[in-house]
Amino acid sequence: MNIVRSIHDVYSVDDSKLTAGGQEVYLNEYINGFRMHATLPWHTMEDIYISVNIKEKHHWVLAILSFSERYIFLYDSYESSGHYPAVLAEIEKLAEIIPLCLQTCDFYNKKGIDLQNHPRYKDKDSSDMFDVLFEKNLPQQLSENLDCGLYIVTYAGCLFYGHKVLSTEFDLNALRTRYAALLWDYRIQKQEANAHSDVEAPLRPARQNGITSVTKVFDVRWLMDLLLCIAEKLVHGCRF
Repeated sequence: MNIVRSIHDVYSVDDSKLTAGGQEVYLNEYINGFRMHATLPWHTMEDIYISVNIKEKHHWVLAILSFSERYIFLYDSYESSGHYPAVLAEIEKLAEIIPLCLQTCDFYNKKGIDLQNHPRYKDKDSSDMFDVLFEKNLPQQLSENLDCGLYIVTYAGCLFYGHKVLSTEFDLNALRTRYAALLWDYRIQKQEANAHSDVEAPLRPARQNGITSVTKVFDVRWLMDLLLCIAEKLVHGCRF
């Protein structure tokens, strides 16, 4: 997001090559899979999960970039009239800059998206902003607490395993206990493997999907390291 903000601050409509201080090179490298921890290019993914810090509100939200839908789906654990404009202003930076970089990376050809005939792309220019959809009826945090990190990780976990995020309130104490146990186990696995980064860390074991009753193997190192990052910030008294 820091790179996106930097490009957005100096970007002009006439600058189709996105030469804003060379920052576009770094963003293109993310898209091409050279800087992400998973080292996977975006065109091999269906969706991209992005945790976005709303600095003005000391708040985190989850943005999911969907290539098939041409949407950015926004999951926010706190809703209020004064809160919405600040969140939208940050997400619109993503919605504007990402399509331009996808175009310069030849993403659509690599992804196999026919811009002329795809129902979500054919009536738009490839450089047009992605549409933004705020998801409704989500479990919400109380206004006086700072649980947004816990909420967005739980949203991400539900969606990653194919579950719908229901409007039923989360059991926050149970979630904290569960994530603490997962983090402890994951840290032990990394120590035993002498791993110093998420790239070196061992894969999680197969997990039973309670909805479909089909056992699948998922690489969730990205989620565990997100949890570790959040846990470390909480330990040091940082706000979310």
